[in-house]
Amino acid sequence: MIPLLRQRCPLFLRSTIIRIPPTTVYVSNTSNKNSYSLPRTLFNIIPKPFHPYVRLSRIDKPTGSWVIFLPGAWSIALAGTTLTNLSLIGLFGIGTILMRGAGCTINDLWDKEYDRRVERTKSRPIASGEITIRQGLIWAGVQLSLSFLILIQLNFPTIGIGICSLLPLIIYPIMKRYTNWPQFFLGITLNWSALMGFTAATGAVYPSVIIPLYFAGIAWTLHYDTIYAHQDKRDDLIIGVKSTALLLGENTKLWLRAFSIGMITHLITVGLSVDQTWPYYIGLMGVGYHLHRQIETVNLNDNQSCWNTFVSNRMTGLMIFVCILIGNFCK
Repeated sequence: MIPLLRQRCPLFLRSTIIRIPPTTVYVSNTSNKNSYSLPRTLFNIIPKPFHPYVRLSRIDKPTGSWVIFLPGAWSIALAGTTLTNLSLIGLFGIGTILMRGAGCTINDLWDKEYDRRVERTKSRPIASGEITIRQGLIWAGVQLSLSFLILIQLNFPTIGIGICSLLPLIIYPIMKRYTNWPQFFLGITLNWSALMGFTAATGAVYPSVIIPLYFAGIAWTLHYDTIYAHQDKRDDLIIGVKSTALLLGENTKLWLRAFSIGMITHLITVGLSVDQTWPYYIGLMGVGYHLHRQIETVNLNDNQSCWNTFVSNRMTGLMIFVCILIGNFCK
């Protein structure tokens, strides 16, 4: 059977099959009960040789994809609710999964030595040795290539902006070694679709819309990823990795309020730029209250509480999306 598979499978898949225990279905050994948000049947549907690649691309953890996808969806929706724009949102959704997967793969290639020393990440496929460096590089290339095929279906200004996203995607993982604000650089990376969506829908670059929207997304990332980083603060302190969680310490909640205010302020600016209607602004009040409740209820010294609060930011993003749609309807 194995010789037959070697003849039929691509090179990177052949080596993967050899390395994976044939009866293994991954089970997290961390204390985080909600590490995997998709049903375990996902691993029953996908062939076992691909299980490590699913985990490497974080397909089994969809919250990360949501918080990357939603700024792009906001951006497209701000240009108007049309059938064409809805199809663009679909393309952005597929692109999000691919680019997030590529980013996670690149991140794990950079961080393999650190990941082996952190409880939450030591079972990641590259850190644990299930996937080799060579296989990881090939997998990153596959995902980037598929992402490019989606990108070239968009207009030229959007293609140019999209190509520029490769630089922050590649350099972000090393920022935690050199700066106490890696979450800021993560925000620069994850919210790139906010620059692309409105441009893809309109065919032109409107800085008065996309720049404040981009800043709103960065502030949002600072909010949720600072909370997320509190899960690893003990390990990060030991191994020398930097984060806003360690930098802000006991003052974290004060800073979270500042990030939230910055996010809402920039979203108001965006609304004024596109002549949004009153339901949009009323909705932003609800978003602000939702962020307030997150800050009030999260226990930054409890990993499960931090994880649950991070996951709840999917609702934050969806609320903003609905605000935009209702505002458009009332124009």
